[in-house]
Amino acid sequence: MSTAERFNANLPSMHHVRNYTAAAAVGKRNYIAGGCDARGNCQSTAECYDTDTQRWKEINPMRTPRGGHDAVSLGNSIVVMGGSGLSSAEQYNTATGQWSTFPSMNEVRFGCAAAVLNGR
Repeated sequence: MSTAERFNANLPSMHHVRNYTAAAAVGKRNYIAGGCDARGNCQSTAECYDTDTQRWKEINPMRTPRGGHDAVSLGNSIVVMGGSGLSSAEQYNTATGQWSTFPSMNEVRFGCAAAVLNGR
C-alpha cells in the first residue's frame, strides 16, 4: 500500500463552520484558513489543530476574507492565495502568529491548487 487515509470522529470540532477552505501543515500543527460560512459568506477566520494536544485554537484572522482559495506550507509559514474574485496572497508566520502580504498572482483564481517546488 502506498497511501492511507485516517478519520477520527472523536476529534473536537473546529470553532467555525467552513467550506471552500484551505489547509496546510507545519510540523505537528495543521492550519485551516478562511472558507465560506453556511450562508456562503467568505471568512477571514483561521484555526490551528495541534496533534499533540488534539485541540483546535483560533489564531489571528487573515487580512482578507477568502473562499475557494488554496494554501501551502513554505518553511515555517503558511501561504494562502486566490479565492473568489481574488488574485492576492498572504503569508502566516507560525512563529510570530502574524499575517503579512505576499506577492499576488497574475490572475484571479478560484478553486485553485498550489504546490511548493524546490522550496518556492
